[in-house]
Amino acid sequence: MTDPASQPTVLFVDDDADIQSAARLLLTRRGFCVLAAHNAAEALTRVAADPIDLVLLDLNYAPGATTGAEGLALLRDLHALRPALPVIVVTGHSGVAIAVAAMREGATDFVMKPWHNERLVTLLHDTLDRQRREARPETPQAETGEPVLIAVSQQMRAPIALADRIAPTRAHMLLSGPPGSGKTLLARRIHARSGDAQPPLLLDADGLSALPPGHGTWVLRGIEALTSPLQRALADRLDGTAPPRVLALSALGPEELAARLPPRLWLPIEAVRISLPPLTERPDDIPALAAHFLHYFAIRHGLAEPVLDAASLDALRLRPWPQNVRELRAAMERMVVLGDATTPLSADDERAHDNPTLAQSERTLIEAALRRHGFNVSHAARDLGLTRPALYRRMARYGL
Repeated sequence: MTDPASQPTVLFVDDDADIQSAARLLLTRRGFCVLAAHNAAEALTRVAADPIDLVLLDLNYAPGATTGAEGLALLRDLHALRPALPVIVVTGHSGVAIAVAAMREGATDFVMKPWHNERLVTLLHDTLDRQRREARPETPQAETGEPVLIAVSQQMRAPIALADRIAPTRAHMLLSGPPGSGKTLLARRIHARSGDAQPPLLLDADGLSALPPGHGTWVLRGIEALTSPLQRALADRLDGTAPPRVLALSALGPEELAARLPPRLWLPIEAVRISLPPLTERPDDIPALAAHFLHYFAIRHGLAEPVLDAASLDALRLRPWPQNVRELRAAMERMVVLGDATTPLSADDERAHDNPTLAQSERTLIEAALRRHGFNVSHAARDLGLTRPALYRRMARYGL
């Protein structure tokens, strides 16, 4: 009997349940452990949380899609998350041309649907054998805080696409956004897609007493906290013949940041400016992020994974999240550890005498917004990030 610990783990990304079942039946009989993902967000969660050895990647997930654009975007995300992870593209409708494009994006190989069983199994074994021979040590994902950007909304996909386009250059970049919005993760992604084999140097400006040597990539958090002497020193370094690449991070807006930095430093840093929105401005990402963190922490802590119903997800979308994704991450870990999807999501809730459910929290938020705006539904809806019809539906649900 095969030892499960010795079985290579294959993640198969495909929206077709029948094809998933056929692949699982074939590969488990041939000594593989098979995990399934039906879309990009599920795939990224799996790769972040589970010990994946190889990915089989279909290129289309939405009904009727044939362009392969979804799969190519996911391939770029996977490469940024784990550059050495082998990915074999599975293509049918998209054809050979898209498979070749996937190879240019970093895919290891491709196979056409319907596949030949023996050839597919041989390809998997050959790919894994080659991977073992060429493997470079990788930091386990669980040790690095699952550095993965989950982005479903256009509000996040647009800045990520810009970052991906600029990443292969040596251009300095300013990544701005509120605390917990994902600036450091985006900086890591940029470096992963830059082609630089050396790890980036992570620096906190408020703790720096001197600039480090070298000219690699510097991820400089809170650049506005640099002292005046260090601002001048960094400007001098950037004017040199072999400057470091600086990915500057700040929670300040451009005008406030420009007022704090000398023009010699500000102008090269802000040449490429990417702004990340707060979580409340990208509510479509919240269900995917919540699912990602619930699965990740269930694996990490060895506990059951809670399931959020529609009302709970609606309540999550309505929360203000002042610390953005960082706060949502902490809330989902608390749910996993305490084992209840209705667990309170803030310290104030935990201290309350009666523990409210997420639905009760949603009603409280709506009531508070209505009172704050004198029961003007249009203003309250805008404050909550909802359309007026969506707010009216919730008001009817809770008898408001």
